[in-house]
Amino acid sequence: MNHKEIITNWKEFKIPHLFSRNHNINLESDFIITISGPRRAGKTFICFQIIEELIKKGVSRNNILYINFEDNKLIGADSNDLEKLLEAYFEIYNLDKNKKIYLFLDEIQTVKNWDSWIRKIHDINKKIKLVLTGSSSKLLSKEISTVLRGRVLNKEIFPLSFKEIVLWKGLKYNLKTIAYSRDKIEIKKLFNNFIQDGGYPAVTYQKVNREEVLQSYYESMIFKDIVERYKIEDVKKIKMLANLLLESTSEDISYSKLANKLKSIGMNTSKNTIIKFLSYFEDAYLFFQNIKYEYSQGKQLGSIKKVYFIDNGMLNSVSFKFSKDIGKLLENLTFLELRRRNKKIFYNRDKYECDFIIQKKEKVVQAIQVAENLNSDNEKREVEGILEAMNKFKLKEGFIITLDEEKDIKIKKNKIHVLPVWKWLLEKE
Repeated sequence: MNHKEIITNWKEFKIPHLFSRNHNINLESDFIITISGPRRAGKTFICFQIIEELIKKGVSRNNILYINFEDNKLIGADSNDLEKLLEAYFEIYNLDKNKKIYLFLDEIQTVKNWDSWIRKIHDINKKIKLVLTGSSSKLLSKEISTVLRGRVLNKEIFPLSFKEIVLWKGLKYNLKTIAYSRDKIEIKKLFNNFIQDGGYPAVTYQKVNREEVLQSYYESMIFKDIVERYKIEDVKKIKMLANLLLESTSEDISYSKLANKLKSIGMNTSKNTIIKFLSYFEDAYLFFQNIKYEYSQGKQLGSIKKVYFIDNGMLNSVSFKFSKDIGKLLENLTFLELRRRNKKIFYNRDKYECDFIIQKKEKVVQAIQVAENLNSDNEKREVEGILEAMNKFKLKEGFIITLDEEKDIKIKKNKIHVLPVWKWLLEKE
């Protein structure tokens, strides 16, 4: 491995520029920064964006090093190579070791014994700022934090939000006057695409075959982030379970029923195996489970789970069931936005059901119901579901997210805000 050649390649590399995203990553802290999230969601381009921002602030590019460890030249790299790369970097650039260095290490998890080297560098050289990224299944905050004992701040990157897409298109809006804005039609048109196509950067920024690209992402997540990572031998079983979960998106799941379905087609599976595989899917940011709000943690863990999927566009590309099921897509999209906003999410189910309950500092602070529309068939049920949750958690206000309806429903001292989803997505987080 020619370490100097790799450093020289970075020196000659032209940084690509795409739309700037709001990352809220603070490089002034003393923590190691890790960036995790689903494959192809834009982690590498966030690194490039941060590098551009540093250069604009006056940091010399010589004081910034980016290395992608998925480069074929770096296959099989270990911690000794990390040391030699750093030595080559200081030698080529003749750097003053008293000046701050920004070190971006992409896909660092592929390097053998990377964690001990990172810990050593962080502890002995405070002039080196470390930013680490990797495929979500291999650089998760809960894994790295154990290795580096509280030295880490993790940032999750998801596919583009609707707000990011609207801003990328150059559309300006004021939520107070948007009903009369000339851009309202264009914003709603963008949303109609977004709910079906999702927010993966490649299918948003570029003219590509959406289904083909998203299907390839899905296969990569299954094989690289799950099968290879966990050394799963029965690939058919994990793929079949994924298919069953796809069919159940925005619905209840039962571990026992999933195991029985696999058994019925000749795939002998235990409930514990289902639980284990689901944890792999969650670590890869492919599927997410939502649990019922209970005052007892034991009851929460034992509650019926609801399952959601990483992106509506990918969902439509790998499953033919959902493109016309707007209600399920709307609920999935709402969950993803709450997850993107780093909310602690549950659902409530007593006599009725409320889709999302938001907890903050051990207290429920918000109740959200999702319905494609409100009509004579469903309005009573949807209102009773959220009202039950509002009364249970002593909330004065609640929200019903719909496709395009906006009104307030007042019931005694309670107020339920009915909002169009596209408008809710554009609100300040």
